[in-house]
Amino acid sequence: MGERFGAASAGGYDRGFGHVSRAFVPALLRAARMTSGQRVLDVASGTGIAAEAAVERVGPSGHVVATDLFPAMLDKARERLGHLPNVSFAVEDGQALTFPKEGFDAVICAMGLMLFPDPARGLAEFRRVLRPGGWAAASVNTTPERAFATRVDAAIGRHAPERAATGARYFSLGDAERLRSLFEAARFRGVETFTEARRFPFPSFDAYFAPIEEGQGPTGQAFASLPAELRRVVREEVRNQLSGNVEGSTGPVDVEVELLFVCGRR
Repeated sequence: MGERFGAASAGGYDRGFGHVSRAFVPALLRAARMTSGQRVLDVASGTGIAAEAAVERVGPSGHVVATDLFPAMLDKARERLGHLPNVSFAVEDGQALTFPKEGFDAVICAMGLMLFPDPARGLAEFRRVLRPGGWAAASVNTTPERAFATRVDAAIGRHAPERAATGARYFSLGDAERLRSLFEAARFRGVETFTEARRFPFPSFDAYFAPIEEGQGPTGQAFASLPAELRRVVREEVRNQLSGNVEGSTGPVDVEVELLFVCGRR
């Protein structure tokens, strides 16, 4: 999966999909009980969208450490935030963090936990680096029918069996009870889950699909790598989903996106 988060996909992520990620970040920060002056760890920071909001929330007396497993993603976060004095960056594996125990007031992970090979191990690390009473919060996809770009990954998996595991991983933690049980097994207290849904309107399906067709972001890179006929099939399947199976529809489409949030206290 590492190639999905290289320089090419990192460069296009913000342009095509950053506005969607940004819309859900406030809920994540609320779930982490983030306040002024805190020291915050952002795991799987990607291009730094959640870290940027966290910096604003903790203010000049706080500090945010943005981490990611993929250097190309972290380079984009540096471009976004590197001028700020209260942000630092580190290439880190969320399942084997190098930070000492009890060093952070809050840990956040926006749309990354479902991609961990072993989410339970990652949550154990989140708890280890949290100070007593600190909160960890994560957001994940729910279902392909309520996803923004990764609904395309699910469609790719349905038509290219060798890609099915990648498509399924994006939705592997979409069940609230499973996510709650993972947090509780990691010995978090007061575990809560909730969903938030938003609609993103587009003047046409083509307007929605253009960034993917241009190869922007990890999903766009996956789509671009398909043979031409398979690209056509996947594109039409997603078009049918969003247009209510109205053949030849060229009108506006609304893309419904739902995320599942979970949080717990050390």
